[in-house]
Amino acid sequence: MKQNIVSPQAMIVGEGAYAVNELHLSIEDASEQNLFIYRYAAGAQFNVSRKLQNNVICGLVALTEDPSSPGDMMLAPNATLINKGVIDIHFKELYAAHIRNAQRCGDAYQVDALRGYAMAAGANSVLINEGVINVYMDHDADAETTMYCCAMWAEADSMLVNKGEIHFYGNGSWQALVRGVGGVADHLHVVNEGLITVDVERAFQTRVLHTAGMYGSLWNKGRIEVRVAGRVMTMGSVTGTQMLNDGEIYVTSLATLIEGKIPYLFNFPPMATGMYEHFRPGALLPSPIVNRGVIKVHLIGSKASGPDAIAFGFYYQMENKDNGETPVRFVSNEGTVEVTQEGPVNYVTGELGVNMQLKEDNPVKLKIGTWKTHSRDFSQTHDLFVCQSACFDLSELNLILEDGGVLPDVSELVYQLPVALHRGDTCIISK
Repeated sequence: MKQNIVSPQAMIVGEGAYAVNELHLSIEDASEQNLFIYRYAAGAQFNVSRKLQNNVICGLVALTEDPSSPGDMMLAPNATLINKGVIDIHFKELYAAHIRNAQRCGDAYQVDALRGYAMAAGANSVLINEGVINVYMDHDADAETTMYCCAMWAEADSMLVNKGEIHFYGNGSWQALVRGVGGVADHLHVVNEGLITVDVERAFQTRVLHTAGMYGSLWNKGRIEVRVAGRVMTMGSVTGTQMLNDGEIYVTSLATLIEGKIPYLFNFPPMATGMYEHFRPGALLPSPIVNRGVIKVHLIGSKASGPDAIAFGFYYQMENKDNGETPVRFVSNEGTVEVTQEGPVNYVTGELGVNMQLKEDNPVKLKIGTWKTHSRDFSQTHDLFVCQSACFDLSELNLILEDGGVLPDVSELVYQLPVALHRGDTCIISK
């Protein structure tokens, strides 16, 4: 079998290319044959006038020259990349080379982040993994360099499908970002039909199926297993992205309070969730978030967690107050959601959380359709719908108690944190 043939060199193609990997690409060496330089304009949060530079190690990737930055490369559009073999990406040598160069060159060395792409292409591309991808976060655990550890990555109007296996391993580091399948552009369509696992000691943030763009879709039909310290958004998106879980999601959060040093990411207490939407105010029409499969989240707390760690099956967070009419978001759980915890204190957990880590009154408008759960005294457990600020439309709620029992009054299903209640934050329940 070709996948038994080990190659230490990346497979690099151009725009409009069709490429199939059937080899075992073992990418450890951060030399020119496996590396490209990516430069881009810095956002205001970076407080620098120059372009930012990322050094990127890659496995199967489509590249072309960047017309806006002569001598540099960028992800090439209109590519079809298929992996039928094995792709291993190692961060150990990439980080070690980064430190050596920084020590040798001093202030003249301006590399802002490191990246690893097992598979990557530009806009209007198709990426399919039918083999195995292993991302080894085997660099120095005390590294303070920002590192994007990516299995499958693409730009706008692309489709990414995992039919095989994707695994993340290693000690990681607190400024590392786990990125499974997705990207940051609009109109990204991501499907997982296989197995994705994350077994990493530490990462600032973990997103498995993800997009930071709009108008796309995330669909899990396979199995996702996560065990990591840091913030976990297993399926994570912004406004306008369809999210559907028809598979299985299992998250173990080794909740650890982290001092983040990445300029554009917020510092919050530990959080873990199966499905997550983060958005800014505005009139853009949102898309439904629906679970028809299994979501199980377990929070393991310790002294390192701090008192404010949280865990939810679904989670919504809106930055800033919207002075206009924010559209209503639709959410439904037709499958199984279980959230459990252990540790020295009783952490705030629940099946659905809204704005739990904001101190502003930014009410998210939610309409809840079908919701399956087990019978309990919701007025005492406070673990179904939990918020600081929200407007819950429960007028068409179809509450299904799987083990029977008397349906409660819907007002018992919502719990507002006492600190938010005392601040006077909005919490409205429409029956």
